[in-house]
Amino acid sequence: MPASMIERVETAYYRLPLEPMGDAGHGAIDSEELITVTISVDGAAGTGYAYTIGRGGHAVRALIDRDLAPLLIGQDEDKIDHLWRLMWQRLLFVGRGGLASFAIAAADIALWDLHGHMAGRPLYALLGAESRAIPAYGSGVDLPKPLPDLLRQVERFLARGFPGVKVKIGRPDPAEDAQRVREVRRLAGDSIDLMVDANMSWTTDEALQHIRPMEASRLYWFEEPTVPEDVAGHARLAAELDVPIAIGESLHSPYEYERYVAEHAVDVVQIDPITNGGITASMKALALADAAGLPTSSHYADELSAHLLCASQNPIYLEKHAFALDPYLVEPQRVVDGRVRPTESPGTGMTFDLQALAPYRE
Repeated sequence: MPASMIERVETAYYRLPLEPMGDAGHGAIDSEELITVTISVDGAAGTGYAYTIGRGGHAVRALIDRDLAPLLIGQDEDKIDHLWRLMWQRLLFVGRGGLASFAIAAADIALWDLHGHMAGRPLYALLGAESRAIPAYGSGVDLPKPLPDLLRQVERFLARGFPGVKVKIGRPDPAEDAQRVREVRRLAGDSIDLMVDANMSWTTDEALQHIRPMEASRLYWFEEPTVPEDVAGHARLAAELDVPIAIGESLHSPYEYERYVAEHAVDVVQIDPITNGGITASMKALALADAAGLPTSSHYADELSAHLLCASQNPIYLEKHAFALDPYLVEPQRVVDGRVRPTESPGTGMTFDLQALAPYRE
């Protein structure tokens, strides 16, 4: 077949309201920025997106409009891996992560969606995987919540059939963190997996000190204990703690995952197709996890992650996140018996409800 050349790259920006929430690393959060990218060729189109926690979205859109769109127009849409490397190289001097990875991700996701539409196949099939039911866990951005509100949130997760729940830690008083975790464990019972997430808020020594009183609550994993630049610190925590160390949402390229896996600094590899730099980048992270025999999970990007985790050898959980885009999708992701499956429609299966999004477009 003759090559199909990219004809148009169009973006849109939305600021979506959130219930006020927060965590120890990022502070207060009351909105989510959504940047969509639509790539068109031969009458077909694919849509991708990036998100932020309320800051930096206009810069992500500007990178796409000013730097990536001119680069992609006229390129063969089918050469996705080549285009990822081309975008990475074009933004190398100001990138190697950060906003550049978010911009590359939005375009990369659009390319995969376009490829799926043109091939008439769902994303998981394009990735060489088969559909499977992935266990999902309920996840809130809940550090500011008073304990009664936190417990009500957990009750809602349990009512939805989730086999696992995650709560934020990192309050100024470590005893309060430990109490909150004990109360969640008491409510959830022994059969529910309980994860905690510090959102990079501690040093390695602080993480060791703070997590010890919580170990009796039988934690399934300890997520983002310290800053992602401190690979050695994570390796120390992985070696000294019985609680598995989970990390990945703040890693912005496959090269960062390589260091973590090589230095035995991670026990559960988490992917996020937006923060990691796209579907192409997250698939490389999953391949590293598979080669090392590590289990995998996800951060946000629920709909995309359902496809990607099907391509992993040992996917243990998909995160159903507080920021879920369900209200803005034509087909929200379904949770059945605490599990999710990837969509069967061509491409990513994500069709944004433009009418629902319209009030928030800027």
